[in-house]
Amino acid sequence: LGFPETLVSLLSCCSLLTSDFVLCNGSSDVNDFIEAITSECHYVNGTQQVRYLERYIYNQEVYVYFDSDVRYFVGKDDYGRINADIWNKDKNFIEQRRTAMEIFCRPNYELLTSMGISGRKVQPSIKISLMNQYEDSYSKQHMLICNVFGFYPSEIEVKWYRNGQEETELVQSTTPYHNGDWSFQILVMLETEIQKGDTFTCEVHHSSLKDPHRVDWYPQSSDAAKNKMAVGIVGFVLGIVFITVGLVIYMRERKGILAQ
Repeated sequence: LGFPETLVSLLSCCSLLTSDFVLCNGSSDVNDFIEAITSECHYVNGTQQVRYLERYIYNQEVYVYFDSDVRYFVGKDDYGRINADIWNKDKNFIEQRRTAMEIFCRPNYELLTSMGISGRKVQPSIKISLMNQYEDSYSKQHMLICNVFGFYPSEIEVKWYRNGQEETELVQSTTPYHNGDWSFQILVMLETEIQKGDTFTCEVHHSSLKDPHRVDWYPQSSDAAKNKMAVGIVGFVLGIVFITVGLVIYMRERKGILAQ
């Protein structure tokens, strides 16, 4: 249930014209044609204001819908308008849709409330990662990704900061998407150059948080650069060892010559 508007949607996969198989999440083979109906209840301030929408969809395009606010069907294209004209003349059919709020929407809201879903809030988790990292993370154009996940409801605001200054121009974001467990996830990307001493901050605003949640990220050398440094250190240490051994051998040989 979202905030401030709550949505309950039931999707019915009705028919498939050119295939024997249909996925009810809306995905299918490129040659499939899918007919679907969704029944939606939108709530504001509990059940004080309820809106019922019934959408008829063909190939992910709504062609006609019923809106309880206008109390009749509305066609979106020529085919939809033909259906709307026919259905709007059927008084029993229209009356069934008009009473859907009482027989469908309000009982569903009461059920969800009794299950503890209404008003449910879950705090987000935040993880920052670096993409397109080359041999060294400094002085290159990179993509920083702020992965915000596990939160509920879906309304959320994510901001990027570099050294305390908000970044807006090169920020891209996905829309919040379902994880399938009553939680949501969103990715917010920042394309930027990275310099030594930079501090990048992902700031998250969500109704479950009393204050915005901030996670900092600092640039570090890549594994390749670290490996080169380690090899260099090992080489330097081995060089010192060989020089020391050589000096010891040389001094012993010199003492032997002087003793003779």
